[in-house]
Amino acid sequence: MAEISTLARPYAQAIFNLADASNTLKTWSETLTLLSGVVTDKAMAEIINNPDVTSEQTVSLIIDICKDNLDEQGINFIKLAAENDRLELIPHIAESFEAMCAEVGGSIQAQVISAYAVNATQKKSIAAALKKKLGREVIITTKTDKSLLGGVIIRAGDMVIDGSVKTELEKISHALLS
Repeated sequence: MAEISTLARPYAQAIFNLADASNTLKTWSETLTLLSGVVTDKAMAEIINNPDVTSEQTVSLIIDICKDNLDEQGINFIKLAAENDRLELIPHIAESFEAMCAEVGGSIQAQVISAYAVNATQKKSIAAALKKKLGREVIITTKTDKSLLGGVIIRAGDMVIDGSVKTELEKISHALLS
């Protein structure tokens, strides 16, 4: 996961700098959200990964899908991402961009990954604990991953708290084999 964020961060930082300087943070946020939805669509992902489809064809298709929702800079971003074989990184670029926007606004985004759905009370409790630890407002997003078996993984900026059953079992297994 670190490699993906390492690849995505420079793109997000460049877009953030551009958007901040031109006062278009909201526009870029909407653009990146739209593009994330497009490139993560199952049919589009197949096209992106199809060696018989050129990057120019893929770019043209994405631009056609997004039509009036892309300005010249958005189109240039899509072309750049395609040229560098980074279209699949767009959701991660968007996530990193949103984190930068939140940081400027005095808050931080945290992702809670759990084996089961997190309810509103649990979200509030986690947000309060993270606010106390990090000293700023926390915006929680959740994701379910059944492979964790139980517990949670929390990612907030560069901080990762792994309290999953899966990780604990891996630690025990490693200790027994050592």
